[in-house]
Amino acid sequence: MERVLETRKLLDVEELGVERNASADRAVRAFAAWAEARIVKWIQFPRGVLLFLMVPGDLESGHFYLLDRPKRTFYELNIEGDARWGGYRQDEFEELTESLGLKRLAERPRDLRWLAQA
Repeated sequence: MERVLETRKLLDVEELGVERNASADRAVRAFAAWAEARIVKWIQFPRGVLLFLMVPGDLESGHFYLLDRPKRTFYELNIEGDARWGGYRQDEFEELTESLGLKRLAERPRDLRWLAQA
């Protein structure tokens, strides 16, 4: 079954109470606190940051997010078509990242904005 990536704008950095010119590290940590999740994977590129967050204690709660650095906006990345509905395990991160081209999106977040159109 083909997996399709669905994106949705979540919020801007300022909505987390973090000033617009704060570092990406500070913005990501504030986002994880807002989501009440722990950062499991964090891959940085000059224009974007790919995140994999999990709820503490839930081994099948992994979810993908992306920070568009120039726009200072966080996006949720949902995988449709796999009928999982409940999150992913940490050991699935690499395969999903590769098969869905998530690193490419983090390198070129303007492509993500085009997908999201939110």
